[in-house]
Amino acid sequence: MALPTATRAVTVDAPRDDDVVEIQRLFDDTVLLGAPSSTSLAGFDAYRALCLAWYLDEGRDDAGVARIDGEVSGYALVCTDQRAASRHERRAALTLARQLGALAARRQVDAASRAFYRLRLRDARTLARDHRRPPAAVHAHLNVRAGRRSGSTTLALVEHIDRRCRFAGERRWYGEMNERRGRRSRALARLGFEIVDAAPNYTLSTLLGTDVDRLTVLRSLD
Repeated sequence: MALPTATRAVTVDAPRDDDVVEIQRLFDDTVLLGAPSSTSLAGFDAYRALCLAWYLDEGRDDAGVARIDGEVSGYALVCTDQRAASRHERRAALTLARQLGALAARRQVDAASRAFYRLRLRDARTLARDHRRPPAAVHAHLNVRAGRRSGSTTLALVEHIDRRCRFAGERRWYGEMNERRGRRSRALARLGFEIVDAAPNYTLSTLLGTDVDRLTVLRSLD
């Protein structure tokens, strides 16, 4: 399914050095299903690095930043080298675990932080089990600023991911999206995505007090 043409007001280009802080800020502001955490989480810098650092370093050539009138309105982090990303993830997870261990020894990990990381570990185990065989060779993370999520910024970033996927010689890519149960399925279908897996997101469901599902979505470029 072809996407509608994104409005010319949105441009997508490679991340600049001064975009990194803005990308990190947008990540922080949307960590809980589009909203920031209500508490300061112990070790959060290391957690953010686990989620972002590889894509902004080794994978930077494939990343895209969307801008409207020069303002960052969203980003797409694209991985065309799953093995390299997995190696980084293992190292970054170990760094996070060590940092949390050191903080815990000094009694600097509060109950909210313990609950968050316990739930994230449960979700990570579920994700690893479900993705023993990834549905495609390319994956991407897409994040859009509040107020831009259903419009031209999303379309422009999806088109950017499509281009990087083709450049890598692939015809499919996949991603993970969270939804309040049943809220986004139709919109995803309109954008040409197939939902290939759905599982509870224990972290968001518990912290937000509502049923939140993690959807694995696949986009074919044929």
